[in-house]
Amino acid sequence: MAYRLAIASTDGIVVNQHFGHAEQFHIVDIDPDTNDFTFVETRESERVCQGHYHHDSSFDKAAEVLSDVHAVLVAKIGQGASQQLESRGLTVYEAPFPIEPLIAKILKDRLWEVDEWRSLTKN
Repeated sequence: MAYRLAIASTDGIVVNQHFGHAEQFHIVDIDPDTNDFTFVETRESERVCQGHYHHDSSFDKAAEVLSDVHAVLVAKIGQGASQQLESRGLTVYEAPFPIEPLIAKILKDRLWEVDEWRSLTKN
């Protein structure tokens, strides 16, 4: 079974976006059987943060873009946004690091088991 990650990154190399500022997410499937990962696609998303406030409709649209994802990797996220995502079954990691070593750590530590990722991929 593959586990799907959404990575907030402008370049696909480093997790470098605040969740509320992200306009795209790189989607990656990790395969615990082969200890490998595959880039799936880049998805466009509406910015959730509009200055110092959030639009509920923007958050709902971002959540829809991430509806088949198990976990989100972001450089930074506010407590309210994190709680919103977690209430929708996603695990949130603040991890402003290079993507490939981060995925390697997720695989090595089998974080989907430790953190009990709740949602299922729909692929």
